[in-house]
Amino acid sequence: MLTADMGLRTLLCVTLLLHYVTACVCARLRSSIIGGHDAHKGAWPWMVYLEMYTKFQNVKCGGSLVSDQWVMTAAHCWNEEMMDLKRSFARVGELSLKEPSGTLVKLKRVVVHPDYSYQEKEGMIYNDMALVQLQDSVSFSHTVKPVDLPSPRDITNIRNDTECWVTGWGYIAESNPLGGKETLQEVRVSLVDDITCRRLFPKMTDGMLCAGDPNLNGGKDACSNDSGGPLVCVPAGDEKRRFVQVGIVSLGKGCGRKGQAGVYTYTPHYAQFIQKTINTTYTP
Repeated sequence: MLTADMGLRTLLCVTLLLHYVTACVCARLRSSIIGGHDAHKGAWPWMVYLEMYTKFQNVKCGGSLVSDQWVMTAAHCWNEEMMDLKRSFARVGELSLKEPSGTLVKLKRVVVHPDYSYQEKEGMIYNDMALVQLQDSVSFSHTVKPVDLPSPRDITNIRNDTECWVTGWGYIAESNPLGGKETLQEVRVSLVDDITCRRLFPKMTDGMLCAGDPNLNGGKDACSNDSGGPLVCVPAGDEKRRFVQVGIVSLGKGCGRKGQAGVYTYTPHYAQFIQKTINTTYTP
């Protein structure tokens, strides 16, 4: 079994709940933002707060709006056998959870990537992506709009020195949940080169990337309950400073630790799955 010392921020609070009923440090799911600060209303209009209910507890994750009816998030946020979809919901256009001003939307269905898997011995999650369909379409405004997914040209213009940000309502330290009004947190991070990332996580695949402090000094990271949230970057040379989503908060060893980086699902690797899912007509 995983131990708290491993500090993996994967939503094992769902899948391993019965083994961790006394302490939900269960593997540190990426849940909140380390080293960040309060976001301004409308700064990240694609940001979605997801709250899912199981037979035993509620699970909180982030997500990003990719259309008027679809939210992209992490597959490890979901346990289809235990999840009570009728009680679960999404909040769009939200800023402070204690002073809600956004829109609550019920969930229709969840499509988990068919090759998603959690490998306990490796401490890794593969193909950590899911798409959530909302019961109703949402109206776009200055606080609610979908995120752009990167084009092939965008991908070539995203480098290690690219401006990137991660957002979430998760913990602000490994044992310190977000308090006060629970305002959305934002932190600027740097992409970590592939060689360094593979040194930190030897089992990583082409469907993953790393981000964190540029010199691995720690202090800038996602944390518990940030799982599923977006990592967005501005492609080099984009005069409009347009953000595109290149990653989904997935896992990490602890939160913001020196010498470590966070692992994100690399969204361009899953472009076909995303487009096929959101364009397929669903018949219950």
